[in-house]
Amino acid sequence: METARKSAIVAGVALIVMALAAGFSFGFVHNSLVIPGNPAATVNNLKASEALFQMEVLGWIIILLCDIAVAIALYYFFKNENHKLSMYTASARLFYSAILGVAISCLVLVIIRLNNSEVDSKKIISQLESFRAYWSFGLIIFGIHLFLLGLLVIQSNFIHNFWGILLIFAGISYSLIHSSYFLFSEFESQIKTVETILSAPMAFAEIGFGIWLIARGGKPKIIFKTIGS
Repeated sequence: METARKSAIVAGVALIVMALAAGFSFGFVHNSLVIPGNPAATVNNLKASEALFQMEVLGWIIILLCDIAVAIALYYFFKNENHKLSMYTASARLFYSAILGVAISCLVLVIIRLNNSEVDSKKIISQLESFRAYWSFGLIIFGIHLFLLGLLVIQSNFIHNFWGILLIFAGISYSLIHSSYFLFSEFESQIKTVETILSAPMAFAEIGFGIWLIARGGKPKIIFKTIGS
């Protein structure tokens, strides 16, 4: 019981920290500095706000460390209920984390290129595009992780099915959206519209489950399947 409680708190706190870091690094910094379709403005923004961009990269590193912590903590939280599925779920998130690490390395290369005596704008834009491509591919795997996590939740006798259904929905959404970016790139604007519409429930799935883990995970068990959460 004590191990489950500690694992729940670690996973829950890491999920919240990750959400805050993502909001800063991607939602605020990346989206304000990187201007789609305007390489010159993007490079100028990066030159003028290099310290801010470095903070973005630090945020991504925090996200990566939190992802690894969540994968391990959730494995220990669920392993006594379904060891094999818990292992597959953790493995999927760790695989995603490895891909995210490669994506972050592209941003590190951008910082290095910005500090060169001659800034190569084309290579900087290429690295930024590689970052998005790697990360987007990784989110397909991340969606599989959320789908498996949802299955773990649904089969549990002590977590309300609501969270499992929401996690499965988020997982399917992540995988379909980011698969579509690769398979149907000509419809990128339409896919972005769908992503924007689904972003709220997708984010709530992880953040809400993280809050549940902190508040209830590993505590003396109430059978939520019967009386709800």
